[in-house]
Amino acid sequence: MTEAQSVPQPHSDMRARAPQRPFTWPLAVQAAAYVVLIALACLPGSGAVSSSTFSVTAFAVAAIIVLFAFFCPLRDGVPGSVTAVVLGFVAMVCASTPLLGQFVFERQGVPHAGAANAQYTSAAAWCAGVAGLLVVLVVAAFIRQMARPQRTDMIVQLAHMVTDGVVSIAASGWCFLPMLFHEASAADAWRIVCVVVVVAGAVALAVVSRLWYREAQPLPGARAAWIGFGLLPVMLTGALVGIAALVMWLV
Repeated sequence: MTEAQSVPQPHSDMRARAPQRPFTWPLAVQAAAYVVLIALACLPGSGAVSSSTFSVTAFAVAAIIVLFAFFCPLRDGVPGSVTAVVLGFVAMVCASTPLLGQFVFERQGVPHAGAANAQYTSAAAWCAGVAGLLVVLVVAAFIRQMARPQRTDMIVQLAHMVTDGVVSIAASGWCFLPMLFHEASAADAWRIVCVVVVVAGAVALAVVSRLWYREAQPLPGARAAWIGFGLLPVMLTGALVGIAALVMWLV
C-alpha cells in the first residue's frame, strides 16, 4: 500500500451542493415577487373576490406556489412538492371563496357572518382551513416517514417536508392583499398598522433568509435552488397578510 493510499481522505463537504449564486440573486427574486403582488393588489376593483382583477392576483399567487415547487430548495423530493402544491391550492380556495365562509359560519351562528361581511368570512374561513391543512400536512409527513424503508436523518427529512407544505399554505394569504388595500369599512389607522406589521415581517424574513441561503443543502440536481430561496420568504409573508386582513376586519 502506498503512502498516498494510507492517508485517510477527508469527508466530502455537504455544502458543496449549496446554491452557488450570490445572495443578491434570490434577493432580486424577492423584490420582483413583491413588486408584482403589490402592483396587482393596487389595481382598481381587485378588492372584490368576484372581479377579474382579483383573478389575476390569485393566478399570480398560484404561479408562485408552482414555481417554488419547481425550483424547490428543500430536500423533500417530488412527492413532497406535489403534496405542497395541492395543499397550497386548497388554501387558496378557502381564501377566495366567500360562499364557503358564509356556509360554515352562518350554520354555526357566528356573528358578522352574513353576505354583507363576505370578506371577513373569507378570512375567517381561510384561517380555519389553514389550521385543518396544517394538521393534514403533519399527519401526511409522519406517514411518509414511517413508509420509508430506511429512516435515516428522520428529523431533517420531516422538517423539510413540513416546511415545504407550510410555505405553500402560507402563500395563499397573499390573496387578501387587495382587500387590505381597498377595504373601505376599515379604519385608516388600523390599516396602516397592519401594513406596517406586514412590511416589518417581510424585512425580517428577508434578513433571516440570508442565513438560510448560506446554510442551504438542496438535493443534488436541484433546479436553480436560488429561485426557490428567493420565493421562500415571500410565501411565508403571505401568512402575515392573511392574518393582518382578518385583524383589520375584527377591529
